[in-house]
Amino acid sequence: MATPTRTRPQPQPEIGTGHRPDLLGLAALAVLPLLLAGAGLDVVPGGPFGWDVLFVLAGFLVTALLLGEWHRAGQVTLTAFYARCARRLLPTAVLVLAASVLLVLTCLPRSRWPEAGWDLLAAGLGVLNWRLAAQDAGVPVAPDATTGLLAQHWALGVGAQFLVFWPVLLAGVAVWAVRRDGRDPRRPLLYAAGLLVAGSLGWAVLGASPGAPAFFGTHTRAWEPALGAGLALLALRPVALPRWVAAVLGWGGLVAIAVAVLAFRPGPGAAGSAALLPALGAAAVILSRTGRTGTAGGGRPVEILASRPVRAAGQLCYGLYLWYWPLLAAAHARFGELPAVAGLAVLGGAVLLAALTRRHVETPLRTGLPAWSPAETLRIAALVPAAVMVGGLLLQLGVWPPRQVPPPSGTAAPVTVSPSPSAPAPARGAAVLRGSPSNDPAGAPVARVRSISPKPADAGADLPEVYRHNCFSGGPDGPARACVYGDRNSAFTVALAGDSHAASWVPALRGVAEAKGWRLITYLRPGCPFLDLPVADAATGRPDAACAKWYANVRAELTGPERPALLLTTGHRYPPSAGGRTLTGRAAENALVEGMRRTWAGLVADRVRTVVLRDTPVPGIDVPKCVSKNPERLTRCAPSRRTALAAGAGTAQAEAVRRLDDVPLIDLNGAICPTSRCAPVIGGVLVYRDARHLTASYAQSLSPRLGSALERVVGQSAP
Repeated sequence: MATPTRTRPQPQPEIGTGHRPDLLGLAALAVLPLLLAGAGLDVVPGGPFGWDVLFVLAGFLVTALLLGEWHRAGQVTLTAFYARCARRLLPTAVLVLAASVLLVLTCLPRSRWPEAGWDLLAAGLGVLNWRLAAQDAGVPVAPDATTGLLAQHWALGVGAQFLVFWPVLLAGVAVWAVRRDGRDPRRPLLYAAGLLVAGSLGWAVLGASPGAPAFFGTHTRAWEPALGAGLALLALRPVALPRWVAAVLGWGGLVAIAVAVLAFRPGPGAAGSAALLPALGAAAVILSRTGRTGTAGGGRPVEILASRPVRAAGQLCYGLYLWYWPLLAAAHARFGELPAVAGLAVLGGAVLLAALTRRHVETPLRTGLPAWSPAETLRIAALVPAAVMVGGLLLQLGVWPPRQVPPPSGTAAPVTVSPSPSAPAPARGAAVLRGSPSNDPAGAPVARVRSISPKPADAGADLPEVYRHNCFSGGPDGPARACVYGDRNSAFTVALAGDSHAASWVPALRGVAEAKGWRLITYLRPGCPFLDLPVADAATGRPDAACAKWYANVRAELTGPERPALLLTTGHRYPPSAGGRTLTGRAAENALVEGMRRTWAGLVADRVRTVVLRDTPVPGIDVPKCVSKNPERLTRCAPSRRTALAAGAGTAQAEAVRRLDDVPLIDLNGAICPTSRCAPVIGGVLVYRDARHLTASYAQSLSPRLGSALERVVGQSAP
């Protein structure tokens, strides 16, 4: 397929010749934060913004190659172009896919082989980004024990899809422009790039595809490579930039990228407005060296990016990007959570593999096969999807149960021995997790489970007993209504005060009290935190007087003559009120932390030993409803751990106790959401009964862990 034209672009040496060594440096600058974030270093919270730089750079280079061929031959032969790209990109990708299969077989449990097989198939077909979008996956910042070994291929999928449709679109627009009136097609091509940027960016910013589809979707990412393509088209009619302007563009672009990487963390809008800063920064760097002669200035920034060591790093970027993620993910799966030093060591191995791959795979296959025609190259390249399909199917076959061979004739059939009534029941819920549950594969999201208890339809009724016993305070006067559990005559009393999140811990705490012979008394009021803090009424925005009265009444009970030996408290995040208005943002966070610190320090001063239970992760989705809709794709119901933790009050609680040496914090969230995504079912037990409350069944399975934590806190003060 060729694009006939009656005009050729004016000579522009840097278009299509590859004489832009600074772009290798820009690629290195984009990949470095991805690597550091993958190794678990928090110095680059915005590491994923490196993808935005790479997308802009890819759009520029792809379009520059097309325009270079147009300049040389007066037409674009798409088969030759795609063959050239396949020869450059496929060898390393195929090698890493094959190596990833070996890593799956050696480092991942068999239960994860089917999911890895589907990832392999999607990666080989260049559509892994859509698979992750369908799974509602979180932003793949750093691998852990549950992360797919090929998650980094999502960006290659976006690039591959752009690589397929963009040249065809360019060719179609050029043919239309030339055949219509024989005019120069450059302006229509620029219009096409501009429309693609506007449409895709508008879709991303307006949130037409929220969450994972917005982050991973090609439709919300296409504006970035289209922006780079527009820069390549503009370079056909370059404007001579004064050296100082080029320097300002170069430095400004580098600063924009650095600010995005070092100061911001990608969130739901990471494909839209949040990506503008790094994407425009990359565009400024590219534009800074686009002059009328192709060598116009750029100043010191371009010289730094084009320096020998930075350029050498850029030459390894493609292979390094492909190698680093599966190695880190496999190491996490095999050895558990890795310290930063170990992560950096794994990155060192990835650098070595990237160098070897470039020397012995990329370069020979790109330059040493001159006899292959474009058609032959594409035919061979077409075998790649078939090969990965076979690999994916083999991983699926690996988990099939072995075929039962009948016994030889004349022998007795094998006897199945049923467990005796005294055999211990299998572990359920949090009991299946190891003592240190962080990144425990048993708590990782899986597509399907054998059974779920309670059933999703019954989850709303799986409530703590305090609901049946009417233990909640109500009314405008906020009475200190109490319920008592455990040994009512015990000399050691534990009190629990808080809202419905505190109530969720009653099954676990009641189990501890009964096992240790403690007396447990509860003070609960839904919608009210047990804090010396005015919280906003949801209807009026003014301080909730009923919550304030309830807090005062309960505090009077706790500090009275029969004060408990231990007070446990927790609660959800509530908006503080000040000056008749609801606080938001940083002001709200500061007020919440200060209110917590003031409350707990005051209780300790009144000789009430206080322990804070860290607030549970808040999934933000109705988990039982999601599980009901996706019984074969439970991974769709596994929100990001980072997001779930941020939605609760846990971060504020941790900050509040940081300066309170006498107020310990018990954090059991590792046994509620052990991995980077919160599994909806752990050990056959549904974790949540709605969008933010634990089921009583799962809370009860946390009782041994809560008991151990309380033993460490209580010491010898309890009988």
